[in-house]
Amino acid sequence: MASDERKDRIARAFSARAGIYDVAADVQWLVASRLAERIEDAGLAGVGRILEIGCGTGFLSARLDDAFPDSELVLTDIAPSMLDRCRTRVGNRPRYLVLDGERPERLSERFDLIVSSLAFQWFVDLRAGLERLSGLLAPGGRMMFATLGRKTFIEWREAHRALGLVCGTPQYPGPDEFPWPAGFGHRVDEELVRQPYGDGHDFVKSLKALGASEPAPGYRPLSPGAFRRLLLSLDSGFTATYHILFGEILA
Repeated sequence: MASDERKDRIARAFSARAGIYDVAADVQWLVASRLAERIEDAGLAGVGRILEIGCGTGFLSARLDDAFPDSELVLTDIAPSMLDRCRTRVGNRPRYLVLDGERPERLSERFDLIVSSLAFQWFVDLRAGLERLSGLLAPGGRMMFATLGRKTFIEWREAHRALGLVCGTPQYPGPDEFPWPAGFGHRVDEELVRQPYGDGHDFVKSLKALGASEPAPGYRPLSPGAFRRLLLSLDSGFTATYHILFGEILA
């Protein structure tokens, strides 16, 4: 299936970049920190079992380990090398599991808290994935996450449009069109994070260093000449917007 091949490419890309991920992950660290603050301020003391989807190298995981020393932590990621880096950062107290968070069927237990920072944008079917994860919430449980929204990389899209080129950045939902699972309460906040880069090439290189350069499904890459024209149009500094949706799903 095409979706399985896409997920395999994503897993391989992140695994290959696990050793250098932290160097390039300024925005990822910032978003994980802000999500951690929201979790810590939510009055969740005494929460029993916590699941993290897409833990990466452990930016959010380390905060969870500190904030909930008596909770059972289950940390998951689709990329084995990322899990290894996370274990190095956090230690052996949590349970680590290689898992596609969109397909959590291997998990039979229920969780009082499910969290995820910048992983849901990689889901092939966000609505179905969120429905499956919400089904793992214990009564009264909560899911708290950060994911990318509609305005992400709007400058990059505009640069393509100005040259008559098709942009391969996936389309992300805005807060007004987010596919919330039926039967659960929800709320969302949004924030625009503007990250400066030296130029367009620096932006592309940063995404590749993260392992985050998989394009939208079905996208045909630009020809080398078109790609050079695109980068030349962005050779005097470039700022990229990250549209962050901070969401909650309430069982």
